[in-house]
Amino acid sequence: MKSAPKRAMKILVAEGAFKGNGPIAQLFQTASFHDNPDFPLAIDAVHVAENTTQLLEIFQSEHPDVVLINGDDLGARAFDLCRSIRKLENDRHSGIIFYSQLGIEQSNVDLDKVLAVGADDLIDHQVGEHEFLGRLHSVYRFKLMTDRLRSANHQLKLLSLTDDLTGLSNMRSFNIEYQKLIKDCRDGKNGLGLIMFDLDKFKSINDTANHLVGSFVISEIGYLLRFSGVLTEDSLAARYGGDEYIVAIPADDVRKVWEVADKMHELILRSVFKKEQYSFKLTASFGVAFADPGFEGKSDDLIRGSDLMLYRSKRLGRNQINGLYVRYPIDFENIGESHLIDRDTLFSLPTKKTI
Repeated sequence: MKSAPKRAMKILVAEGAFKGNGPIAQLFQTASFHDNPDFPLAIDAVHVAENTTQLLEIFQSEHPDVVLINGDDLGARAFDLCRSIRKLENDRHSGIIFYSQLGIEQSNVDLDKVLAVGADDLIDHQVGEHEFLGRLHSVYRFKLMTDRLRSANHQLKLLSLTDDLTGLSNMRSFNIEYQKLIKDCRDGKNGLGLIMFDLDKFKSINDTANHLVGSFVISEIGYLLRFSGVLTEDSLAARYGGDEYIVAIPADDVRKVWEVADKMHELILRSVFKKEQYSFKLTASFGVAFADPGFEGKSDDLIRGSDLMLYRSKRLGRNQINGLYVRYPIDFENIGESHLIDRDTLFSLPTKKTI
């Protein structure tokens, strides 16, 4: 019966004083190590570093599965090196084994110190080949389990922050990032615009077709926002609820925000939404609210302003964009003309120059 192929493993060795020919490196050169039928792993590559700088460079470029550090050779630097490796890790874990060439009883390296800096095991020169292979395999298995756990946690985090129907941020995620944008606006780093929009007469889709088709349309709007290129790189887009969407855009000039709203408006107008035997052309109504750098109001005021402008678009016949400046004093129950944004006037003004 043909045996299963062995899983390949990358090894990184740190023992500087031996110039690539130390006791750990020699161990990996033995024929019995590579030919051992009981060892379920194959060695893909063994990289030997002669100093800590070189080791960290190799670590970042090669992403080794296991790092072996000669603690007696490197002394106190070995512990700093282990800490540095753990800081450089991202989504992939590397097993770390300390090696004592003097023997654990005579060495300054002990298990408590090794584990405290993030290593996984400590072995010495008296360990036999079979035990060494077993412990190497054990550290590698722990590395694989840690990788799977990190990947699962990453997916769970994404799910907790993402609207499952549209792939956009959910409101929990949006609110976290929105507070950061508001802080930047208050600190005078930039202005901040909010766009809120929904689909006109969306209920008729559910009534004419069914709710599955309605859900499809909602998801397609999310797809368009994510992949059409209409949003700027610094835009923060979320599904607000139902068929409503919200987009936050850091900007010093409200025209940048309005242009994004224009593009989204035109994109929806041009799109045809087809599902099963149904085909729909849709329009959308938009509300824009903008706060200048140094904003001193409540974070909810921008959301309230964009929501009011969305319903102004509805009242004035749908399929349009309306906006306002959130500048104080402002009465949201009775918005004055000075707060409303007139598109024609807006784009007739000279562009702001950055000094």
